[in-house]
Amino acid sequence: MPKESKNKNNLFQSPKGMRDFLGEKFYEKQGFYTRAESIAGYYGFSGIETPIVEHAEVFTKGVGEHTDIVEKEMYDLHTRGGDHLVMRPEGTAGVMRSYIEHGMSSLPQPIMLYYGGPFFRHDKPQKGRYRQLYQFGLEIIGSQKPEYDVLIIQTGFRILKETGRNIVVKINSLGDSETRKNYLKKLINYYQKHENEISKKDRGRLSTNPLRVLDSKEPETKEVNKNAPTCLETLNTSSKAHFDMVIKGLSEAGINYEIDHTLVRGLDYYSHTVFEFIVYDENGQPSHALGGGGRYDGLARAMGYNKDIPAVGLGIGVDRTIESAKKKVFIPQNKQHPDFYFIQTGEELNNASFHLREILYQNNAKVVFAPQKGSIGQGLGIAENLKIPFVLILGKDEAQDKTITLRNMNNREQQTLTFDEFDNYLKLMKKNPA
Repeated sequence: MPKESKNKNNLFQSPKGMRDFLGEKFYEKQGFYTRAESIAGYYGFSGIETPIVEHAEVFTKGVGEHTDIVEKEMYDLHTRGGDHLVMRPEGTAGVMRSYIEHGMSSLPQPIMLYYGGPFFRHDKPQKGRYRQLYQFGLEIIGSQKPEYDVLIIQTGFRILKETGRNIVVKINSLGDSETRKNYLKKLINYYQKHENEISKKDRGRLSTNPLRVLDSKEPETKEVNKNAPTCLETLNTSSKAHFDMVIKGLSEAGINYEIDHTLVRGLDYYSHTVFEFIVYDENGQPSHALGGGGRYDGLARAMGYNKDIPAVGLGIGVDRTIESAKKKVFIPQNKQHPDFYFIQTGEELNNASFHLREILYQNNAKVVFAPQKGSIGQGLGIAENLKIPFVLILGKDEAQDKTITLRNMNNREQQTLTFDEFDNYLKLMKKNPA
């Protein structure tokens, strides 16, 4: 039996770094996904949903054993049957596993997919960063062409512009495997000459993941990085041509970008294009990242597949994106401002109420239903405070006559309509909105 928590009060608190979504928070998250999926669909992506748990090897092989995700942050599950599973820390490796499992390579290429939902990392909780975090991802699998790097950046950029903030794409290239090997030699040689000047934490990374030293947040390492060799200096001819075409495509698409030589991304599977979406503040200074991604042509083979599968993808942090929005822009259709406040004066009127609810639903009317206890006057006061333009009143007389009283809250005029007349009224209202 598992040990009981020493602090019984924890029973009534969500786990550290995780939280409930209530009221507007729930609808904002739902609204973000609705809008992001709509934009992704416009650019040609279709949806996929993968399991929240995967075999551990999907990430240890794909993401890389010497990454913070694998070394520190994954939630491990060992089943009674002996399987080693983990709660997904990111989305790309799971989508690639699905692509291979379902034989998507036999379909016309590339395959363009979007997905979203909760992901899990045992990270230190802080503002905009949670242990149960939410992401929206895009993947284009099955093509090496640089225009798909541009397309995926363009789609993510359009989604994030919905926040009303100034978004700039920071971009770099890691080149192909040949470039990466040559660059790593140069980089390691440079850091060994300055080993005493970088942080102790970064000295430990030199033997496991030297690229992570390049985008270190440690002050002393950042100073050393100012003169570090850049990957763009090492690109071979084909890698440079790929990157040049991406830059040209971003310019044609009207996307604000900056080349950042220290940008490498944190996972082993990236090659060629890497990028991040950065929010710039009112003073024109970079503030924080809302997401990023890049090309990962070597991921499939790293996972144990028998060949490389070219691909490019991105992930957007939903929590930070919603928090960064200038105003409440991510409101789903079913939470838009209601047109009607429905007052029913007693439970004995339920049958007539059910009929009217169906009429409202069939006409896609946005309605707030008042509690059944309370006076009409109280209901009218609530509708006025909520700034709802029309009130529907169903009392005993109306129910008996199969009518509904419609009150205009702007001019206080009201009229009584039969159910059929009300149905026609809604249809006309939908056809000719105010």
